[in-house]
Amino acid sequence: MVHRAVFIVALYSIIATAVLCARSDAAPRGDGQLTIEVVDSATGKPIAARMHLKNSRGRPVRLRLPNTAEFGGHFYIDGQLALPLRIGQYTFELDAGPEYRTQSGHFQFERHADDSKRIEMNRSANLAEEGWYGGDLHVVRRAADLPLIMRAESLRVVPVDGERSPVEAPLASQLLLFNLQRSLNTKQKSVGRSSLKLIEEARAADARIVASIPYAWDMPVWLASGQLDAICLINHHTLRDGVVDNEKDGRPRDRSLFPGRTGNGRWAEAVYYHILNCGLRIAPAAGSGSGMNDNPVGINRVYVYCGEEFSDEAWWEGLEAGRVFVSNGPLLRPMVEGHPPGHVFRLDEGETLTLEIALELATRVPVEYLQIVKNGLVENEARLADWAKQKGRLPPLQFGDSGWFLIRAVTTNQKTYQFASSGPYHVEKGGEPRVSRRSAQFFLDWIDAAEARVREMPDLDAQARQAMLAEQESARRYFEELLAAANAE
Repeated sequence: MVHRAVFIVALYSIIATAVLCARSDAAPRGDGQLTIEVVDSATGKPIAARMHLKNSRGRPVRLRLPNTAEFGGHFYIDGQLALPLRIGQYTFELDAGPEYRTQSGHFQFERHADDSKRIEMNRSANLAEEGWYGGDLHVVRRAADLPLIMRAESLRVVPVDGERSPVEAPLASQLLLFNLQRSLNTKQKSVGRSSLKLIEEARAADARIVASIPYAWDMPVWLASGQLDAICLINHHTLRDGVVDNEKDGRPRDRSLFPGRTGNGRWAEAVYYHILNCGLRIAPAAGSGSGMNDNPVGINRVYVYCGEEFSDEAWWEGLEAGRVFVSNGPLLRPMVEGHPPGHVFRLDEGETLTLEIALELATRVPVEYLQIVKNGLVENEARLADWAKQKGRLPPLQFGDSGWFLIRAVTTNQKTYQFASSGPYHVEKGGEPRVSRRSAQFFLDWIDAAEARVREMPDLDAQARQAMLAEQESARRYFEELLAAANAE
């Protein structure tokens, strides 16, 4: 007797305010397994995709099959995969990166059933055709699995272990070093090791240097060094279905100001805005932390605008120039007067600048609001329906002095802090950036707290303690000079 596996698929997508749903049933075929075929709906060609499969108890199904890059409750299907399943009920989600609409559904698998199911994935955006290319800068996974993962997640840049320095914890979770041209001395113990010394060694080895979190204790020291290429605004604390709700790897937030599960992400944003308010041009980036947590690769990602032609070098140059947006959900691509993020607008004395903001947006979850953030404060907020009525344009933005702005979108996801943010645009009057007294003082207060922490660290010898305090003092002089030269509150 041949039994049928009852297979129901639901397609969920939100593009602006539209919601689409579809269902289909699978037909029986063969014996003892369920074969999944994944294709692009427009071309009919097989594509790679990520599947989250759970049994009737809500537990992830472990396949233990070769060539599936299985990890953290998910696995990958390279066009087609036969699933050896026990009898029972199953739920699933099928994902091919944020440029495709997620498929989800459930099925009943009966004894001796053998079915096949062709699932068509519907593309909602093609960012490569627009010149945007995605990357994930914090991945600790097997290099052999990455080619399949990158195809399934529509990623172009995921540095593998060989491109990163094997820095010991805790620095390994704070500094990401890429494209090293020679090995660094990583044998020193972590406790008491100078992070600034590590940065200097990495720069001498032609490395690109990215901070994995904005609120690392040594952030003021790194900023004063002028050596950071980017900072992960969305980082390994932001999970697919939750958050790591602490700052054990950096300076803790004030939970009265940044409460709840969105607090960690909003603290990261607040620190980054203070950095920009100090007149520093450091691009936002993103990393999933996949491998040190259960996140899929690319769940937090940075898109870099490369224009008509992609290359690794163009991608990194675009990142450092700030031609980016970061996201763990919406795909937000602004153009301001024809320029991607990172552009510097010049303003003459006595002149007022009015900027028109065009925005492309695709999202699979409802967006609660769109915002223009100017000099760290919300200048304008719009609901998605209002943006749609304006045919993809946001209200004009005016500048009479130096400053910066960015565009962000926040979703209604209640499980995690899900948002997208463009890199900043800059406005310079008389060739000078805007420097805020309040933000310079913010980092001076930070240095006070960091110095107190160093003095209290029990495992430091006197020489290491003195060296770390000297680095903090050097950073203090840098921010005192910024404070003295500040031109804005």
